[in-house]
Amino acid sequence: MISTPSEVAMGKNVHRSIAQQYKVLDYSEKWDRIRRIAGRLAAVSDRQDYQYNLHLIEKDEMNAFTTPGGNIYVYTGLLDKLKTDDQAASVIAHEIGHCAARHTVKKFQAALSYNILSSLLISQIEEDKTKRVTALSANTLMSVIFSGYSRQDEHEADRLGVKYMHLACFDPAASVETFEVLKSESEGAEGILLFRSHPYIQDRIRDIRGEIPLLERKYGPRPSSCL
Repeated sequence: MISTPSEVAMGKNVHRSIAQQYKVLDYSEKWDRIRRIAGRLAAVSDRQDYQYNLHLIEKDEMNAFTTPGGNIYVYTGLLDKLKTDDQAASVIAHEIGHCAARHTVKKFQAALSYNILSSLLISQIEEDKTKRVTALSANTLMSVIFSGYSRQDEHEADRLGVKYMHLACFDPAASVETFEVLKSESEGAEGILLFRSHPYIQDRIRDIRGEIPLLERKYGPRPSSCL
């Protein structure tokens, strides 16, 4: 498994590549809204060994994704369709779930291990020992990001997402609302990018609906600050 310092270094390299391809709207008014939402969710994440970074990409597509090192990206095309903070929180909480369960770094590591990535820039950092940290070329980078997760990983991220929403004083039921918005927007189309990279929608809606009534029993009542 890639160490946390190596993962963070990889994430920084990946972000530089993304920033060269897309217009990143960090420090905008819209970004500040989701940054505050992300801060509340990150505070209750099961993974606290790095800092979460929220980025807003100006692109008229409905998508969100995560890269190694706790970097979460949301497209304006998706954010503009989410009318409530609870709905926006459902997207961010799900991506934090992928981070907490190490799905993202495992996906990148698998691509490297099987030599899927052909164009690599190698840098080194000092840890306890010198490690190689891989920065990805633009084309191979995006193919890994949008390659999708397994059914098991998606369900785990969904369960963690509604857990974090529960603990951070957001309404977990908004996760279902968000899925319904996405389904409505995708009708008659080949399928929006978010569905291609985050599949199994109907099964996930069913499982989230089953998970929500169990949250208080599993994780205790919502904090008094939620009231």
